[in-house]
Amino acid sequence: MAHQIRILVLLAAAVPALTQAAPPFAYRMVQTPEEGPLDPKVEGRYTAAFTACQKTAQTTSDNADCFVAEFARQDAELNRTWQAVFPRIPAQQRPLLRAAQRRWVAARDPFCRRQSDSFSGGTIAPVIYVSCRTEQAIRRTLWLERLVKS
Repeated sequence: MAHQIRILVLLAAAVPALTQAAPPFAYRMVQTPEEGPLDPKVEGRYTAAFTACQKTAQTTSDNADCFVAEFARQDAELNRTWQAVFPRIPAQQRPLLRAAQRRWVAARDPFCRRQSDSFSGGTIAPVIYVSCRTEQAIRRTLWLERLVKS
């Protein structure tokens, strides 16, 4: 009997957690594995300048420089998209979206640091970090665009 009561107590405690909805504007960061294929939607967002840079890059440092420049372009596009999308969100949801965006910004760099940590000590680690930041900017831009298409 005590065992059955313990199970009921555990189930009662778990039910509220299971029935809670995801917070508004919930987002899960995803990164293409180093050996995995890139999502075509993401791949299509890299600029011609990035492609040209990658073709002439001869060292890991050159490759990292290509990503640094591309991150600046993608971050600027993310900011333009934010400016276009935010006013189109219902006014009562804007504070929730702003909070979600702040959480995303705060989580992006630690997420990318974790992605590059497994390569620490190697020359590729900085490339993994900045390529992650670039991909996250693209993915977030796509996510924001979908908010107003729905």
